[in-house]
Amino acid sequence: MCLIVGKRVTIRSLELEDVYAMQDWAKHEEPLFSDYNFPKLKDEELRQWYKDRTLKKNRKSFGILNENGYTIGYLTIRKIKKFKKEATLGITLDANFVNQGYGTEALNIFLDYFFNKLKMKTMCLSVAKFNKRAIRCYEKNGFKRIGEYLKKLDIKTYNVLLKERHGDLTDGFVFKKGKLYCCYYKMELSKNDYRKNERYK
Repeated sequence: MCLIVGKRVTIRSLELEDVYAMQDWAKHEEPLFSDYNFPKLKDEELRQWYKDRTLKKNRKSFGILNENGYTIGYLTIRKIKKFKKEATLGITLDANFVNQGYGTEALNIFLDYFFNKLKMKTMCLSVAKFNKRAIRCYEKNGFKRIGEYLKKLDIKTYNVLLKERHGDLTDGFVFKKGKLYCCYYKMELSKNDYRKNERYK
């Protein structure tokens, strides 16, 4: 069982009890972040969700606990390529615990585990351009933008983003030919860049 201990957070292998705790997480009020809300699932669906994230060979999932032992997030590395020693990161937090430094600390201590314990060479991720909070967190930990792409969205759900409400967030979207697309950044952190970044912290 993996156990990574920081000043305020602890990361360990994801357990079924973490998934049940996620059912009580607060929701993101901003519609743009609705995809980060953990869905309400029935018991059987919760167990299947857990199995999908813990039993696949090319995926590892972890629970993020705060100083009070409460599950405030989960972290996943997927598309694990053992020969290339790279994987793709995903991280989600309870809406009640964002903007408090938990995500930055969790990522920081996990990177040490990823590169030094697992002996991996590259961590990749994708992040929506409008998610400026996450981008700042990634860049603070040494990630660099290496490209971008567009992903089609449900225009009915986002209602063309209501510019007057979302302000500068709309620069992360493209509306063309009657279709709405979200811009995503591809980011990457190599082991060498991680070590350089750690030296200058």
